[in-house]
Amino acid sequence: MPPTREPSTHPISHSTLADTAGLDTGLRLIEGKLGPLEPGIREHLIAVEVRYFSFTDSTCSAVDKERLYSGVLIVHSCIADEVRSIFEAMRQDTFPIAKVIPINCYGLNADHTGWNDEASMADNNTSAFNYRTKPRSAEPSKHAQGVAIDINPMLNPMVRHDSTGTTVEPAMGRYDAKGPGTLTRTNTQKYLRALGWSWGGRWPRPQDHQHIEKSRGSCAHMRFSLN
Repeated sequence: MPPTREPSTHPISHSTLADTAGLDTGLRLIEGKLGPLEPGIREHLIAVEVRYFSFTDSTCSAVDKERLYSGVLIVHSCIADEVRSIFEAMRQDTFPIAKVIPINCYGLNADHTGWNDEASMADNNTSAFNYRTKPRSAEPSKHAQGVAIDINPMLNPMVRHDSTGTTVEPAMGRYDAKGPGTLTRTNTQKYLRALGWSWGGRWPRPQDHQHIEKSRGSCAHMRFSLN
């Protein structure tokens, strides 16, 4: 058996701190539509660089185990260390992430009700903070608090079954629990449970396979829950 090659210690960047430029300008435009973001959130958003394995190509069928990649997530400072721990656990497992790019790089929604989550999902991008409401609700999303992350959306789509049929977001997403880069009950329990995080794939309706969030405990600025 040939020896296992160690991945390069110099990661390939999918995004850097420079890609957060314009975040504050965009946030002001969104606040003009949705109202001011709470100071306990707005003043405590930070950029966290994470490192991870990715895929060999855009089909996401094979893991590139020879190179590390890096990207920037915008999160609430109170959970920054936990985000680093989650991505380190994924890296140790060689769990692949397609890319990590701040949501502001995908532009604003036309009506300024948040950054373009549809474009980010369609690009299979992993992102965190986005000042927007929940789908089909006027309530703020956990992404608006900087305490939620959507991971590999094309591989972990949101699936909603109701009287009108089945909705999948992103529309071209497909969930295969056996494929690389998919979140499952087993690996999310390993990565999340001890830190007080939850996985949207456990929800009865909708099943949001891409979504993880801080859901237990509290910090100086908020109490974490699934509500």
